[in-house]
Amino acid sequence: MSAAKEHLTKLIQSQPDDSSEVDIVRELAFDVMVRRGLADADANRTISNEEMGRRIRSWQS
Repeated sequence: MSAAKEHLTKLIQSQPDDSSEVDIVRELAFDVMVRRGLADADANRTISNEEMGRRIRSWQS
């Protein structure tokens, strides 16, 4: 089994027995987003809060 499949299988199995499909999918999506964010941070693909604030303000114009 691939590492990704093993990771996701463990994540699903760690969910409470009464979890709905929506709960499980939401947890899987959250896990993927966190891992992507951490990989981006490790690779210095981030911006400062100040830069993000400037970008958001530019969208509001």
